[in-house]
Amino acid sequence: MNSRSVTVRLGVSLLSNGTRAALSFFAGLLLARALKPAAYGDMTFLLGSFVGMRTMLDMGASNAFYTFISGLKRSRKYFLVYLVWIALQFVGTSSAILFLMPDRMVGGVWLGHSRGIILLAFFAAFMQQQVWLTIAQIGESSRKTVRVQAMNLGIALVHLGLVLILMHIRVLSAPTVFVAMIAEYLVAIGCACVLLRSRQTATIGEDPVEVTYVKIIGEFFVYCRPLVLLSIVGFAYDFADRWMLQRFSGSAQQGLYQAAYQIAAISLLAATSVMRVFWKEISEAHALGNLTRIAYLYQRVNRGLLMFAAIVSAFVIPWTREIIKILLGANYLPGASVLIIMFLFPVHQTMGQVGGTMLLASGNTRWYTTVSTLAMLLSLPVSYAVQAPRSAMVPGLGMGAIGLALKMVIIGVVSVNVQAFIIARIFTWKFDWFFQVVGIGSVIALSVVAKCVGSLFWHPVSTGIVATLTPIGISACIYSCLIATLLWFQPWLVGMDRGEVGRISRHLLNTVAGRIDRESEPAVSRYQ
Repeated sequence: MNSRSVTVRLGVSLLSNGTRAALSFFAGLLLARALKPAAYGDMTFLLGSFVGMRTMLDMGASNAFYTFISGLKRSRKYFLVYLVWIALQFVGTSSAILFLMPDRMVGGVWLGHSRGIILLAFFAAFMQQQVWLTIAQIGESSRKTVRVQAMNLGIALVHLGLVLILMHIRVLSAPTVFVAMIAEYLVAIGCACVLLRSRQTATIGEDPVEVTYVKIIGEFFVYCRPLVLLSIVGFAYDFADRWMLQRFSGSAQQGLYQAAYQIAAISLLAATSVMRVFWKEISEAHALGNLTRIAYLYQRVNRGLLMFAAIVSAFVIPWTREIIKILLGANYLPGASVLIIMFLFPVHQTMGQVGGTMLLASGNTRWYTTVSTLAMLLSLPVSYAVQAPRSAMVPGLGMGAIGLALKMVIIGVVSVNVQAFIIARIFTWKFDWFFQVVGIGSVIALSVVAKCVGSLFWHPVSTGIVATLTPIGISACIYSCLIATLLWFQPWLVGMDRGEVGRISRHLLNTVAGRIDRESEPAVSRYQ
């Protein structure tokens, strides 16, 4: 098996991410059940606050770094410049939390949490979101997807084990979870230094001409300059949503929302699995001027990922209350409406990830910045309007987690379609929108039919897990058959024709993996 081929790398990513997502999902459910909504909300608020802060501090440098090392071999100077930048972010933020920010500011930003637990949350988030991301980017850029995914799987397995140990010895809390995260990523980084080392590294090479540090910094600056504003607005967007929900509605509503988001994010599995591979291939094709391959990859990935997310989300929507009872317990039943809405969020989020990767990997950072910034600027006042209490100086609707979920879905649909329209204009192909309406509408209708038919065969007479899972299982079988029929007669929904669907089915049945024959890819006009 050629571990560097696109087919194998995509297959390994899907398999590994599926297993890792299952482990991480189970660990998250254990945390949510054990900590209850309020404590779980506090933990996710602290971690989430640094996701937005990381976006602001990074200023697009991680995107530039991955694009640079994916397109061509780069000298060690590129790596050194970026590693110094990461170190500056870590030292600067830690110093600000410990010494520079006054108590009043710390209390206002993190709503009464102590500096100690805030610092632990920052360390954990930084290791996960920044340091490990860099390790994964280096591995993916040299097509070492198999090793990267093996390490990701190991981290998820270790994390689940640590959560179980903390629960068993009765010391599970937000601080102990943060310490466990820091420890597991430190060990993973040490392993990565060994596993990703190679005598013939595909990423690091010698530049054809002498490249100075000043020139390298200049390249980063040119790439990142359009992303600076986006980074600042992105921080405000990520942080404001969490902060307003915590401030106006409390940690319990935060916990309900975050639990719903975690369950709904299952639909993002396929997008998360293939995005780095997709970025690498688009970046390389763009550097070579291969517009035919760019069009082929975009159309396939965009339609396929959106439909995968829609198929998964549509099936679980009718079973929301049963899913909450099984996975989270009765404490989270007040969040059923939030979860129903959030199941729709990942559908267009996958399309947004594909579009964002297209723009970044092809160097169209200005368009990426413009669309993303406008969407996030629009999101801020809407978020306040749906979350602020009616008694506030500027009154809102006081909808809490439900309002935040509605805002995420509606603005997401609008923004990703604007992004797709711009991509179509940049690469001069037809704006691809009709498959969204037909595809999403069809799978939701089929899900409702599957539940109705499944309920005819078995009606649960008790609240036990077996009695609940049985009709869900029957419905899943019926739904799978209906989806297979839909894709057989309407393969264009996932960017294929019937012949291609048949070939893929035969490959799956025979468990045979083959290379993608680049020369057999259809012309751009076929997808216009």
